[in-house]
Amino acid sequence: AYIASIVNDRPDLIILTDDVYGTFADNFVSLFAECPKNTILVYSFSKYFGATGWRLGVIGIHHNNIIDEKIAELDNGEKTALHKRYESITPRPDSLKFIDRLVADSRSVALNHTAGLSTPQQVQMVLFSLFGLMDTSDSYKNCVKKIVRDRKLALCAAISHNFEHEQDNVDAVHYYLIVDFEKLAEHMHDSSFASWLRSRFSISEILLKLAEDACVILLPGQGFGASRLSGRVSLANLSEAEYTSIGKALKDLVQSYFDQYKRETPQK
Repeated sequence: AYIASIVNDRPDLIILTDDVYGTFADNFVSLFAECPKNTILVYSFSKYFGATGWRLGVIGIHHNNIIDEKIAELDNGEKTALHKRYESITPRPDSLKFIDRLVADSRSVALNHTAGLSTPQQVQMVLFSLFGLMDTSDSYKNCVKKIVRDRKLALCAAISHNFEHEQDNVDAVHYYLIVDFEKLAEHMHDSSFASWLRSRFSISEILLKLAEDACVILLPGQGFGASRLSGRVSLANLSEAEYTSIGKALKDLVQSYFDQYKRETPQK
């Protein structure tokens, strides 16, 4: 609603939204539903149906959209350049829709006829879509959401009985868990230890030690908009028991740093 109000004030805005995790959220409403004329929707079936790597992505644009209007308002010089770019694939390049230009650009225009997904990929997308439409009670969606959330709870519970409550977020999709090692250090011990950990180690050093000690590999959280001293856990790949093991490994890792902290820091 907030972004929709901004678009009302700036109807020339173009919004790009990635809704791939929307099915894992509660009460999710896409920006495409709120601002259809201004939004480019990107979605993939891969996360929801466990088909990562199958390249089953789609791009959706409303038939009447602001992008086509902006293209129509370009000056003559820019229109001439676009005419030359797309004249090899259509006798009327000036009327080519943005979505069709996008497809052509994906194959550098001249190979436009080879663009798009293979027939098996398209059939698989149809089957996934049909399954989603037929599941009117959302039984699959609710089941998948519960699976990833139970895995998160298992991981957090292995750290401490109340750690999961600190991770609560009403807008979370629970497909990933960001572990802030500074906050975890404070949760397990105190702020002085957390400050020491932050000043002494980089996230690369922490994650490398985790991999060496426990064979657990996480991605740095900073690349996903999280704090500098954080790692990202995917909740889509393993069993609850394995996530319990990861939680224990994280706890042991922080405890090992605390033991080092006590050795190096004069105790009062």
